[in-house]
Amino acid sequence: MELRRLAFAAAFIAAAGFLSPAVASAQTATVPDFTQLGFSMVAASTNLAAGAGGSLHFGSITVQIPQGAFTDPVTFDLLQGPVSNFQSAAPSGENVVTDFALRVLDTKTQQPVSTFLKPVMVTVTQNDISSSSMYDNVTQTGRIVANPVAATINGDVLTHPITADLVGWVVLSPSSAVPAVPDFTQHGFPNVVATTDLAAGAAGSVQYGGISINIPQGTFSQAVKFQLLHGPVKTLQSAAPAGQTVETDFALRVINPGTGQLIGAFLKPVTATITQNGIGTASMYDNVTPMGMIVPNPMPATIKGDVLTHPITAAAVGWVVLSQAPTVPAATTPTTGVPVLPIVGIGAALIVAGVVLVRHARKA
Repeated sequence: MELRRLAFAAAFIAAAGFLSPAVASAQTATVPDFTQLGFSMVAASTNLAAGAGGSLHFGSITVQIPQGAFTDPVTFDLLQGPVSNFQSAAPSGENVVTDFALRVLDTKTQQPVSTFLKPVMVTVTQNDISSSSMYDNVTQTGRIVANPVAATINGDVLTHPITADLVGWVVLSPSSAVPAVPDFTQHGFPNVVATTDLAAGAAGSVQYGGISINIPQGTFSQAVKFQLLHGPVKTLQSAAPAGQTVETDFALRVINPGTGQLIGAFLKPVTATITQNGIGTASMYDNVTPMGMIVPNPMPATIKGDVLTHPITAAAVGWVVLSQAPTVPAATTPTTGVPVLPIVGIGAALIVAGVVLVRHARKA
């Protein structure tokens, strides 16, 4: 009898030991991980000592953290996703102009922090924010619901206090109020990577990395500030078609320095030249809408070797270059990264071994 108990116990404990990683990986934390709920990019991060204050900034969003918000040291992350992740859930007639979520980890206990001892303050500054904009919550199921506390809006600056990170947030503006010429620093391309000042009718160029924009004479009838914008590739990857990798991305912003207004249409096309070793004959040159959606460009690009060229006649969309994603053989599942079937098989084999020992004990 004692041998039987020991055999069962050994088989069960061994099997449970092998299976526990798979079980643990499937558990759901009390505080949601919004990187899995549409806010896939860690846009900014800071480490704070116990009780310390600080701030984070990305694109149009700034988060101020007061002293005393946390008693333990924490890692504080600002998360963001393509606005296209949330547009389908927005009320009719409203555009999602930006989105964000927060993730706070207590580095002492390694546990997520759900509520703050003092409210942090978010500030969003965008030219498509107005007095008719709304600051709403994004639930864990992806629904957009009204925030019970109205945001403070002064001109194109919105502020709101945050006391917990159990929801995400979107800023909505009426479709009719969104400017005709989008400012793509507020729509996924926050980094101004190159700038040139051009006199009326003058030619010029901007370059960054493998991207070059050539501006011919007569493109603009007035003096302009011409900027090349770039966004984190991983922000746009989640919007890419299945099986496609975003090789690079860019957008343009052209400003009339006399009025501060954005210029959308060009009198002559500028030429984008992109040189990158990931580019090939199967690569695609697609548009990125202000809502963060990747859609086909109606005019195919010219590709020679690893060099892609395309004319641009307006700054109404951004652009991505896509290539076929490489196939990784025998990859683990993206959900858990744990090869569950081999573990289950080993556990089952150990249980069978225990049964065999029990039968042997009975015969003995």
